[in-house]
Amino acid sequence: MEISSRKRTHLSKQHKSMRGDPEGDSVIQSKQHKFAVPAPPNGENEMALDKGISPRKRRRKVHEHYISVIKPRKHKYVNDSDMSIGERSDTPDTLSQISAIAPVDDTLDPVYEQIKAPKKQVDTTWEQAVEHARGQPDGAEKSYLKKKFSKVSLKVKSPKVKNSSENDQEIVPVAVNNDGKLERRKSLKMQLKKATSKLKSLKSKKNIDDSKKKLDATLADETMTKKPSMKELPKKERKKVRKMMNNNYEMTQRSKKIWEDLRRHDLQPEKKKELCDELMEMVKGKIKQFCFAHDTARVVQCLIQHGTPEQREHVFEELKDDICIMTKSKYAKFLVKKMLMYGSKHQKGLVFRNFHGNVRKLVRHAEAAEVVEYAYNEHASSSQRLLLLEDFYGPSFALFRTPDILTLDQIMINQPDKREMILRNMKEALLPLIDKNILLHSMVHRLFMEFFTYAGDKMRAEMIEALREGLIHMLHTRDGSRVAMFSVWHGTAKDRKVIIKSLKTHVVKICKEEYGHLVMLAIFDVVDDTKLVQKALLEEMLKSTQVMFADQYGRKVLLYALCPRDPLHFHPDIVRVLQEGDKNFTSKKEKSVREQELLEFFSQPLLQYVVDNARDLVLNNSSLLLVLSIITHALGDPKAAMEAIAKIAGEPFVAGDTESPHIVENPAGHMTLKRLIQNDKDRMKSGAGVLFSEVLLMNLGEGSLKSWAACNRGCFTLVFLLELEHPEITKHVVSQLMGIRKSLKKMTFKGAQVLLQKLDLLT
Repeated sequence: MEISSRKRTHLSKQHKSMRGDPEGDSVIQSKQHKFAVPAPPNGENEMALDKGISPRKRRRKVHEHYISVIKPRKHKYVNDSDMSIGERSDTPDTLSQISAIAPVDDTLDPVYEQIKAPKKQVDTTWEQAVEHARGQPDGAEKSYLKKKFSKVSLKVKSPKVKNSSENDQEIVPVAVNNDGKLERRKSLKMQLKKATSKLKSLKSKKNIDDSKKKLDATLADETMTKKPSMKELPKKERKKVRKMMNNNYEMTQRSKKIWEDLRRHDLQPEKKKELCDELMEMVKGKIKQFCFAHDTARVVQCLIQHGTPEQREHVFEELKDDICIMTKSKYAKFLVKKMLMYGSKHQKGLVFRNFHGNVRKLVRHAEAAEVVEYAYNEHASSSQRLLLLEDFYGPSFALFRTPDILTLDQIMINQPDKREMILRNMKEALLPLIDKNILLHSMVHRLFMEFFTYAGDKMRAEMIEALREGLIHMLHTRDGSRVAMFSVWHGTAKDRKVIIKSLKTHVVKICKEEYGHLVMLAIFDVVDDTKLVQKALLEEMLKSTQVMFADQYGRKVLLYALCPRDPLHFHPDIVRVLQEGDKNFTSKKEKSVREQELLEFFSQPLLQYVVDNARDLVLNNSSLLLVLSIITHALGDPKAAMEAIAKIAGEPFVAGDTESPHIVENPAGHMTLKRLIQNDKDRMKSGAGVLFSEVLLMNLGEGSLKSWAACNRGCFTLVFLLELEHPEITKHVVSQLMGIRKSLKKMTFKGAQVLLQKLDLLT
């Protein structure tokens, strides 16, 4: 018989299931109350009711019978079973009443559906398992996941319904949140996991309680002492305990004491030999273990430094197969340096042969690159340097040595067919080396220099574009500065702009470099954008003019801006190198125009600096040529600078003053006056309006020229004025010196004799 809709509603109210109704009719049925429906009155059976009575009247009679017989009875579903038959108020007294009890027809009014006879109980175990396995229907979880499970409060409803034939059955607990909505039930796996963790926590708690009891018992006993744990010890004590756990602890401590004694400068040779022998016996066979620790590595270094050649050979034999690994160690790398410093020629050669084929990897390692750089610069011969560089020329050069060849130039001459292959391999190997830390090494600078020397325009342009921002790290070596010069010469306008901007904030430091200042000279020669040069470079130089004047290479930069490639200030080899940049195809502006624009920017600040610091400059021999060049070549009126120097010369002269000698008697000041006076000849030829000699005589007091004749240098200064052959100047000097001719004859120094001869010729 199918379950009616009212019956299904009744079941859904009793079971607050999360799934709702299944897709089809379920075999699960509600547990019904145990009582029967009485038969119609007057002892008539079911067949009698059907004869001659309409269904409507029959239902009415049954209803009236129900009201009169069944309704007054008060059922006690639980306790009635315990009462005796005589004690029950609803027990039928006669046989007719007993026979009147009959089942209710299924077609009766729905009121009687609640009191129908119980259906045979069905085993629902499999149905419940299927329902549990199905879980939520599609889309149901989305609404349940909106609330966090941590906020869900469990309200368990487990009503029990009695059944005469089966055991009691409980409703499944349902999780309800604070809003009254159903939430997702925890899976069995989660419940088991939670129970397991709870059990573990209880067990651990029990162990803790037991350990606490034992600890209390131990502390209660005054004879027992507590052993401190590692965490309770200070940091130094913990470190010491860990070291003592090492198997070689005693040996390490003894070797360190020997090391401390060997470092002493006053140690006797016999004692030193004895300690070295003891140390050698101690570390023999264990040197590899010692060389990678920060303290024991120093012990082995000391043994290499103070040991005998035989002991060094033994140490080297144990370590020769691990040299490349040692170079990558923070502490063992110093042993390789000691081998190169104190090892024999054969041992050094073996170190370099270990490097061969591994240089490309070692140079990119932070620790190993330092060792390779040290070996290349300090201990490598020409052939050994080529041995290190050959790894970058190609696989064939890394595997096989090239006999009797010392440079890449010889390889290019002897094997011209390998030129393209070598350049291609070098480009592939050098591109990964464009890194701030790697570009500091001179060996890398040499590789880039060789590449730029032989590369074509296309390969050179690609390398310049990749390298232009890192050139700042290469300017401290000869090869590195040459690479930067190549980049400036052959780079595009954009490359030059990037290079110049990368030099900002480092301009003064670069100008003071022995090789870095040449890059500044190359920039002055070829960069057309003089506004960029002025703003990025020259302004920074002029802010530190005093520093530039004090440094020899800084003065070279200023001199090149005033008088480019002047042989008086620049060596022909430097000029020859700078001339290589004249062949570039990027510069379009005339060279004279560039020089004039830079000179206009420099001139006035430099002239003003001479005026403000005339005394320091004229009395300093190193700045003599720079002051002369400023007065000679600077654009603008140099009269103010000349007057500042002439006023110093016009101060009272005291011959033989050693504490503060006069400018005439000071070696640097005398040379400054000499060069400025002699320079007036060129100024007279060029038609310059102001002569230093005229300015000098105008600022000298009466009798100053006579007082100068009292010293040798003063006499020569007067001779320079007379040799100028300027009519007015010569006339003024002769008129001042005519009265001291007799005194000049009595003087024995060379200057007085030369001056007297000049006066005799002019008069």
